[in-house]
Amino acid sequence: MPGTKVDSKQRITVRNLRIREDIAKYLRNLDPNSAYYDPKTRSMRDNPHKGTKKDPEELQYAGDNFVRFTGDTLQQAKEQLFAWQGYEKGIDIHLQAEPTKTALLNKEYELKKEELKDKQKGTILDKYGGAQHLCAPPKELCFAQSEEYVEYSRRGQVIKGGKKRTIQSRYEEDVYINNHTSVWGSYWKDGHWGYKCCHALIKNSYCTGESGKEANCMNSEERIVHENIHKPEDDETKIAQSVTVENSDATTPFQWKKKILEAKKKKRKAKKEHKDKMKKISKSSSSSDSSDDEDRRKAKKLKRALKKEEKQQREAKKLLSMDERDRPYNSMYNVKAVTEEEMEAYFMKRLPPEDPMAAFLGN
Repeated sequence: MPGTKVDSKQRITVRNLRIREDIAKYLRNLDPNSAYYDPKTRSMRDNPHKGTKKDPEELQYAGDNFVRFTGDTLQQAKEQLFAWQGYEKGIDIHLQAEPTKTALLNKEYELKKEELKDKQKGTILDKYGGAQHLCAPPKELCFAQSEEYVEYSRRGQVIKGGKKRTIQSRYEEDVYINNHTSVWGSYWKDGHWGYKCCHALIKNSYCTGESGKEANCMNSEERIVHENIHKPEDDETKIAQSVTVENSDATTPFQWKKKILEAKKKKRKAKKEHKDKMKKISKSSSSSDSSDDEDRRKAKKLKRALKKEEKQQREAKKLLSMDERDRPYNSMYNVKAVTEEEMEAYFMKRLPPEDPMAAFLGN
């Protein structure tokens, strides 16, 4: 064959991929950042003049891939695929033996495929409707130019020309309920939202107008007065009041102070006695509750061990699903000694192989 050199001594065929009069591929563009040239196969797949604005068809050489993906190459590849698929389904066709027959069958297959697709689309539109949405205007009309002048800033805001677009909300606007003239959230007071028209702080309440404003203002003032009147008093004033009620004959300030100190001492003594009593009760109950505390501690430890066992099983599944080359070194190695709770958690989580439901539980 032309382009080959047969050596009878070595019994091998040497490929000569280039005639000596042609320009070498690596001499098309001397830029080191241009297309890669493989000296072993003498191939340059990419376009060496990729950065230029010239059309690849006008160039003398635009890479091996350009020749591979142009002309009838793609059509021939499609016909070859069609021949293979048809042969698998029982049709006696072969691209090299009967190229005309294969091309005609492929053309007929594509036409029937398009007809079936259009028919399916028509039946769906007849059943569900919506054909009017498919009749969109062409792109030339959608992106048509107009004489309206609009000037924008760097942030995209309109500086000059054009009408300001109103911001639309997903909620219904200007809808008032229960005789209100303002929406809920238009009024704020003491950490609560309300209606501005009547100062009502209850949502979906009926509007009472100006009379409601006055009533709500009066209610807030009365609340403040009530809080000031019923303010909690300190211990000394309470003791002083109790002392004055019990000993109304004590008129000197020295007697007043003496009585207040005595009352304070009695109160401290009663508190101390109560604390001692509670300590004794807690000591007596602690001995009985010690066993319950131990059971609680064991249950907590077992719960922690179960969580740890579940985590280890998840990690083991993840590592086993990985490729051996990506698996970390000593990933399944554990140095710590196993506790009783961990052993119990292992036996609880372990699936016995003889269990018929093991496959379903594993999923």
